[in-house]
Amino acid sequence: MAKEPTFAQQLERLEEIVRRLESQELDLDEALKLFEEGVAGLRGMRERLSSAEAIVKQVLRTEDLDQ
Repeated sequence: MAKEPTFAQQLERLEEIVRRLESQELDLDEALKLFEEGVAGLRGMRERLSSAEAIVKQVLRTEDLDQ
């Protein structure tokens, strides 16, 4: 089973995709494939951020109750 990339690794991949798309050295099919990968990666990162935000909010609520 492949290990899921870290958030930093995902961000690095998105930056690489943007650089390649901006280079204008791609044919349409390759650019579209990279664009689709980038959108999917961005969605996954947003989900991870939303999950992390929910955890932080829960911890803060728990802290408020403990005081």
